[in-house]
Amino acid sequence: MNIECPKCGFSREVDADKIPDKAKLATCPKCGHKFHFRNHEEVFELDEERVEDEAGEQDQTGADQEDIWTKLESLDPETEQQEPPSFSGGQSEERRTASPIPWEDLQTHGLLQGFWLTLRLVMFAPVQFFRAMPLETVYTQPLVFYLIVAEVQVLARFFWGMAGVIPQGETSGGMLGLGLFGGGSVLILFLYPVLMTVMVFFAAGLNHICLQAVKSGESGFAATFKVVAYANGPMVLAVLPMIGPLAGMIWAVVCTFLGFKIVHRTTGLKVLAAMLLPVVLLLVISSLFFVVNGVSGVW
Repeated sequence: MNIECPKCGFSREVDADKIPDKAKLATCPKCGHKFHFRNHEEVFELDEERVEDEAGEQDQTGADQEDIWTKLESLDPETEQQEPPSFSGGQSEERRTASPIPWEDLQTHGLLQGFWLTLRLVMFAPVQFFRAMPLETVYTQPLVFYLIVAEVQVLARFFWGMAGVIPQGETSGGMLGLGLFGGGSVLILFLYPVLMTVMVFFAAGLNHICLQAVKSGESGFAATFKVVAYANGPMVLAVLPMIGPLAGMIWAVVCTFLGFKIVHRTTGLKVLAAMLLPVVLLLVISSLFFVVNGVSGVW
């Protein structure tokens, strides 16, 4: 059976055998609109097994009737066979945090544990992480997470450059001359985060425009920004000289791809096209630049 929201058009194909005969109400998970999808007189009565996880969070008094879409969400074929990611660091079910992202609930996890748990989830369970990630318009926490990773990356490059493991030109040229005149520490601590803040907002904006160009990005700019910020986590591999930055970059691209696909509920082909679009535009602009310069040289 295909159930479609009459207000926003969101639809989902559900096995009719899994829908209770008495169910008639559905609530759209996208826009929250409640609507009738059957003409029965009775409303499906939610059984105790379905409200087990909610029993400790809200009063069920007067809530004997429940709409069917809550039931359908639990029957989602993508999530039915998977357990939700454990973001509680081994805590019991009753002590799970209000936010599924540890970094966004530092009162429970603390700074170091919150950062470590979030980084581990982004790197080793990106699908579960982005499925659970709230899509509210929040920029502070993901931005700070991104800046911490960027600081670790730049400090590692600076350290390995000073130690002679990598050429000094790689660090000074790529980091605004951080080793010049003893001002590197000041730039790393103050100016570099400002630059990276501008860059991450620019990158998120460019990616979101490209996603909209391929008719994706339905979850909004904030969702795109959070994916860009959190998916940068693997760049901490820059602490490993030589191979670390390259491995971290590839890992971050994969996490970004998965994040865009999941939070914007689009296809992998569209996400791939959106991520390649800036590269194609850059190649076109570069080609035009060389053509113009060549013509000018001839004349």
